[in-house]
Amino acid sequence: MQYLTTLLAVSALGFSLFSAPISADELNTKHLNKIGIEVISTEPGEIDGYVRAVTNQGMFYVSEDGKKLISGNVFDITNSAPENLTEMGMAAVRKEMLMDYTDDMIVYTADDEKYKVTVFTDTTCGYCQRLHENLDSYLSAGITIQYLAFPRGGLDSKGGQELQAVWCADDKKAAISAFKDEESYRGNSSCSNPVEQHYSLGKSFGVTGTPAIILPDGRLIPGAVPARRLLSELRK
Repeated sequence: MQYLTTLLAVSALGFSLFSAPISADELNTKHLNKIGIEVISTEPGEIDGYVRAVTNQGMFYVSEDGKKLISGNVFDITNSAPENLTEMGMAAVRKEMLMDYTDDMIVYTADDEKYKVTVFTDTTCGYCQRLHENLDSYLSAGITIQYLAFPRGGLDSKGGQELQAVWCADDKKAAISAFKDEESYRGNSSCSNPVEQHYSLGKSFGVTGTPAIILPDGRLIPGAVPARRLLSELRK
């Protein structure tokens, strides 16, 4: 999307850390809707005249008149280590929104649980298959794995059909393991299932590929991160 740009915020240029927000209902979304962006909620922005908008395609900065859109991260560089204010705001949103999906997750619980992470997964994704093959290493490290569905190719893709069959299965763990091991599995994908909602949630979180790991504080880590490295991220 060529009309989007990345922004670096420097306090000396007059950017405000907290601009007064307007609600999603008050925001003029006519121009956003034309390009397929639907606003879910708004948050206080770091730039005067703009709000942070959580949308069906991730987080953007939108002018209060709804005519300008900025994509990218805003950093506070007044300290020795720059702080990504955009990601901090998005992390809080992810943490809150995930609470509504706990009943939909396929959960592998660590015996000595120290952390829970949520993983957006796709049965046709090689790195997702690798993560699943190494589940024991995460569980042994005290990391509980919670799966949500994210068919990279869309709901009608092979992964989309398989994920719907998984969430329709009586034994979801057996189904997802069979698909990820590329074993034959005959399942029903036409039941009422939450895969479309999971997919929409992932896109609103900024997920673009799988696996995508959401930490307990809402941070997003892309890729099949090994258990040891994931532990180091969780301890930060």
